[in-house]
Amino acid sequence: MSEPVDNLYRYRSIEKLFQFHELENLEIYFSKPSDLNDKMEDYMNIIWQGDEIAFKSLFKHYLYSLCLSYAMASIMDPNEKLDKDKLPIYLSVESLSWPIMDTLFKDVYYEFFNSPEIAKLPEIMANANRPFNQDEVSFILKSIHLFAYLVINTQSKKQIYSEDSLQNQEYNTIYNHLKFGIKYSDITSLMVQSKNKEEILCCIEAAEYERREIKKVLEVLYADKNRFNIELLTFDFTDLYMNQLKRLLYNEHYIACFTKSYNNKLMWGHYADGGNGVCLKFKIKNEKNKNFINLRTVSGMSSDSVGTKLIKDFSLHEIYKVNYLDIYPEIDFFNSLGCISSKVIRDFWLCNYDRTKFSKCCENYNDMNIWRENYHKKATEYICTKSEEWKYEEEYRVFITNFLGLYEQDDDRKAQYRFEDLEAIIFGEKVSKEDKGKITKIIAQHCKENNRNDFKFYDIYYSTITKQLELRQFI
Repeated sequence: MSEPVDNLYRYRSIEKLFQFHELENLEIYFSKPSDLNDKMEDYMNIIWQGDEIAFKSLFKHYLYSLCLSYAMASIMDPNEKLDKDKLPIYLSVESLSWPIMDTLFKDVYYEFFNSPEIAKLPEIMANANRPFNQDEVSFILKSIHLFAYLVINTQSKKQIYSEDSLQNQEYNTIYNHLKFGIKYSDITSLMVQSKNKEEILCCIEAAEYERREIKKVLEVLYADKNRFNIELLTFDFTDLYMNQLKRLLYNEHYIACFTKSYNNKLMWGHYADGGNGVCLKFKIKNEKNKNFINLRTVSGMSSDSVGTKLIKDFSLHEIYKVNYLDIYPEIDFFNSLGCISSKVIRDFWLCNYDRTKFSKCCENYNDMNIWRENYHKKATEYICTKSEEWKYEEEYRVFITNFLGLYEQDDDRKAQYRFEDLEAIIFGEKVSKEDKGKITKIIAQHCKENNRNDFKFYDIYYSTITKQLELRQFI
């Protein structure tokens, strides 16, 4: 629950007010997290902790995504590029029964785990009895990536092109070195057991160097006309994969920001063009120790003979107080697969390949009502958490999620508010008379249309008596 507030404020530059007609249309724009000042806005503190089946399924999914990406690149025009922002990380229910699952991908899966060292990794990770963070999982996947790529390359040529890649002696040497010669389990065990960070970093650096050297040889052996796709598949894939895994957990979200204070010097500087902007004062509704604002946003879709259109309606949107913490809240990956069907979770993500054994993580999804409540609570925590260095903002925020793609377009993320909820406008110290005139004229029209005569305008100024920014009424 948030403490009740009667008013919140929103700083805006004159440029944005006029360019996007925000006052004429009484609109608030919901921004992408990546467009906000804090570059950590889109960060999820994902952790991985589970049993051996769960970790083995993580490797299985990694193989599946790499296998599909390889297949797509193989049939593309030589000048066509894979979309690095949209790796095939989703599985549909139908894809579980595709023939490829029992042919090529099955052979890839079993050959990959035919490496004695790689076969030990899921057990080591499960027995660690502590969560793995993103950097750790990324490093483990990077360490096995080249072997995974060569397994897919080899099995594909055998089945699809009837070629035996292992006939090349140099290729064969690299393949066997990656399969038998690298102590993947030792590297992972060191990460689990060692408390010496320098020792771990040296190990990572050594593995990275070897990976680069092997990649150079592969580029010579299997040069491709499309250098972009080869680079993506052999070297960049792990980072891209890790960055996009969060799409399996939560839908994209968009944010509208408010603050508790109208006289914050830093906020005037950062968000109101150094005083050449305004601060909008909004009336906030309080119900059961929660704060709300009434906004007209997308509520659904309708279809007719012409096509599909979005429906927008007014409704109360909860306003959340931002928490400022040193550590971002953890999101348990195996317990947060909210963008995947329950069948895919059970029959791919949390089971062995033959679907005869299931991870204990499946139990988290048994009572979907409890799971859903915790899932949405965790979403609010991660969306409304920022590091302590932003504490001066005293921020509150409203967010919308891109469920079913309802907010794909910029215009769909413009939410209209009721004029009665805009109480006042505070002018920055540098706002010109001309701009004040334009703004008061727009508000006067709204007042006339809504039969309202209580709207207030203020100037902000620095008081040498109180030593802070104060308000005086603007007439």
